[in-house]
Amino acid sequence: MPRVGFKKTWAAGTFDKAAVQTLFAHLKTYVTNAGFNVLLDTVDGIDFIRLGSPAGTADDDVPHWAFSFQDQDPYGAIFAYPVYGNDYLDANAYAHNYTIVHSAWVGNPSPEITVWFAADGAAGWWWLHASQVDTNSATGVSMRFAVAGATSRRYPSDTHQGLCARYGIWDPWGDWEPAYAKDEDGVIDTYPWTGTWSPFGEGWTFNGKRHAGSPIPKMAVPQFPNRDGGISACILGEFNEILILTDGYAQEEVVVPGWIAMIGDEWDQPYAVPAPPQFDDPDAEPL
Repeated sequence: MPRVGFKKTWAAGTFDKAAVQTLFAHLKTYVTNAGFNVLLDTVDGIDFIRLGSPAGTADDDVPHWAFSFQDQDPYGAIFAYPVYGNDYLDANAYAHNYTIVHSAWVGNPSPEITVWFAADGAAGWWWLHASQVDTNSATGVSMRFAVAGATSRRYPSDTHQGLCARYGIWDPWGDWEPAYAKDEDGVIDTYPWTGTWSPFGEGWTFNGKRHAGSPIPKMAVPQFPNRDGGISACILGEFNEILILTDGYAQEEVVVPGWIAMIGDEWDQPYAVPAPPQFDDPDAEPL
């Protein structure tokens, strides 16, 4: 299946609970269109695993995710889950939620919000980026929601299973949360968290801002998970779906073939992600 994606803009004052419900419906449609094996599909949730992986697969290298919608009247929220086990509702599975969209986070009235989403079921990844119009930003926008279902490269000499899921929820503020991890004492943590780093520095701060006299051109570099928070029983390679950028890139600028830049204001960490050949208008797709 090809990479697929959509782009949708909500006018100022319209990103409310109903908008989040609509966005959730689009996510479900495009997860299916991307070719993931959908294991559960309910009114308020969808559980999906990499193409070709049967139900019940629990493997460190097989990305398995879920999205759910929650009505928090008067707000709406979307959660993402890394899943290790049957599905995110199974009490015996390792799965924890991460809030990726919340209508309360944009303020009231909401500014104009643009959301991009892309997914590839054969590779097993997805990402979502939302920017808002920001008159105080030098770029005219700032990041509001930015998150990815990202995988960590496994080095050829590393053949171990049962130490850490090599897939997790990533954001550009320095977080990566795999489905589970084992600590130095052999204890499994089902709510693990770790930071991130790149050649520019730690992922929780914007280290790619070039000073006025810098000879460094625009540049993209890999990013890695740390081994913080008890994630110490394994070696984690660079993310397969994330590149960290210096400043100077435009929104959707091609960074390398097949990858585009996602930016915010001058203090948001710009990054690049794999992109589909085009971003659809999701309102033209049946829900």
